[in-house]
Amino acid sequence: MTDIPTARRGFIALYALGYVGAYIALITPVATTLALKVGELDPEGKETSLGLISAIGALVAIVSNALTGALSDRTRSGLGRRRPWIIAGSAGGVVALAIVGFAPNLVVATLGWILAQLTLNMVLAALQALLPDQVPLEQRARVSSVLGISQQVSPLLGIGIAYGVQAAGGGIGLMFLIPGIIGALMLALLVAKIRDVPHEQAGRFTFGEFVRGFRIDKGKGADFGWAWFGRFFVILGFAVYTTYQVYFIGDRLKVTGPDVVLTQLYALLIFSAVLTVSAIVSGRISDRTGRRKIFVFLAAAIVGVGLTLLALTSSLPMFFVAASVMGVGIGAFFAVDLALITDVLPDKEHKAAKDLGIFNIANSLPQSVAPAIAPLFLAIGGGGNYTALFIAGGVFAVIGAVLIAPIRAVK
Repeated sequence: MTDIPTARRGFIALYALGYVGAYIALITPVATTLALKVGELDPEGKETSLGLISAIGALVAIVSNALTGALSDRTRSGLGRRRPWIIAGSAGGVVALAIVGFAPNLVVATLGWILAQLTLNMVLAALQALLPDQVPLEQRARVSSVLGISQQVSPLLGIGIAYGVQAAGGGIGLMFLIPGIIGALMLALLVAKIRDVPHEQAGRFTFGEFVRGFRIDKGKGADFGWAWFGRFFVILGFAVYTTYQVYFIGDRLKVTGPDVVLTQLYALLIFSAVLTVSAIVSGRISDRTGRRKIFVFLAAAIVGVGLTLLALTSSLPMFFVAASVMGVGIGAFFAVDLALITDVLPDKEHKAAKDLGIFNIANSLPQSVAPAIAPLFLAIGGGGNYTALFIAGGVFAVIGAVLIAPIRAVK
């Protein structure tokens, strides 16, 4: 395997900018505007409709991530093997978000969301592959911490943009479209400035080989599997909160109208500030000590504590406290977990994007599972039981922490 040169600050800054752009486009609807749109189109059945649309979109994201990763590894073009997917995905994402935002009914909104998940996850698969492509092992936790910060701060920026559009008198359609356009412009800067790695021989793509790539073998394949399931359960716990955050603020905390988005923005400011500190500190210590597992384990457990606090929340101050605790956990988790997974990739040189695409299913699948199972917990005691929902989320996060322990290839 060719030695990877030290990643320069300019590249890291552009890489982080691209991550922010991709997640502004994708996470703003997940966190806020999709719930608002569904509430506008189906006010009586909003929880069920949001769950259905979110679940369908997440299933599409799974396929898009894994398939795009496999194809990206084999792409031969003058632009490299990652750039073409970033360009096509970001352009398609803008179109898809416009379709959702201006949809006249739930059917059109669902079709638009399917297209958005398909195209924007093409971008994510290519972006994630840049880490093993261009960042050496000894820098990965620090760069991962920057990417983790970028990913988790993006909703703050996206919701801030959406709130600004709303405050200026723009409708929900523009609250989808404007963040999408801004995200695409950020990705364009990354594409224009970075050097893309050339195609390396990865073999001819076949569907059979693609399916066999999901098999978990002994050795590093087993470590990859444990890391995958650990991420899945932590994200599942966090997803039950992010999917229903807008409705929680309105129904449990009794916030109404535009103040819902403003309250969400305040919570994200607190969450993002704490997350940033946690990610920087965790990433640096992890790189210096060479340890990954203990940071991921503790971070996942803290996420569980934050969700449990959220389950007991009935006031805005307590809501903000819970947000800060989750910021500590999520910041440390995303800072180190991505570095951990790149350390245990089965084939870093030839199949990094495919394997990371498979790993990203652990990010996408919970977005499908969470809205599918959430109504079961919400229905306990007659409906609207957010306490049961978030306690379940806390249990899922703790399970994710426990699943990190069997990994052997890293400390």
